[in-house]
Amino acid sequence: MSRIHIIWDLDGTLINSREEVLSSLKKSVRDAGLSENQQIAPLRVGPTIDKILEFAFPKDILTSQLKDAVIKNFRSNYDNCGFDHTLPFDGITEILHDSRFLHHIITNKPDLPTKRIVTKLGWNGLFSSIITPYSFMKAEGDKKKSKTELFEFLIHQFPQETFIGIGDMVTDIQAALNNNITAIGVLWGEGSRQELSEVSCPVICNEVPDLLLALEEFL
Repeated sequence: MSRIHIIWDLDGTLINSREEVLSSLKKSVRDAGLSENQQIAPLRVGPTIDKILEFAFPKDILTSQLKDAVIKNFRSNYDNCGFDHTLPFDGITEILHDSRFLHHIITNKPDLPTKRIVTKLGWNGLFSSIITPYSFMKAEGDKKKSKTELFEFLIHQFPQETFIGIGDMVTDIQAALNNNITAIGVLWGEGSRQELSEVSCPVICNEVPDLLLALEEFL
């Protein structure tokens, strides 16, 4: 019988990291010399840092140099924080302990903070693989792989087996659908029902118990 693999997004799906991400990001913006008064939209957790900044600041203010400075500051501020306010969503850890599934993480977060968070939460050993775009970057300037490409890399390692992609953002759903696997959207993160519906997400769960019920359908 085909094994069932779950590809989890991390932020907004497995963990609530919003407070610490925003705190580090706001500090990084200030450290680069930008101010909140220059924003045209709030900083939003979920997309990659460059996309968050491009959404929040006008193009004539956010030069490439300033954007690079904020990202560099953020990597230092966030990667070295204690992750004291980063917690799993209620009920998630119980699903991760369900050995009927093989669990994987594919996240845009770099390897260092991802592994630190997994260790802090006592999740070591629960994931068959943890993959980030940075896992494939061997030299500075290497192009980061998209989520769709990361999904493809993982899925090709297990031909003829069943995969489910779970995430709170449009990019998570698109990565699953682009690879012809089942996509499940969740609403306890940063994505909205309207956003997920617009990319034809076939299953959308309001709460973790809804997700558990949806997963039971595959057993």
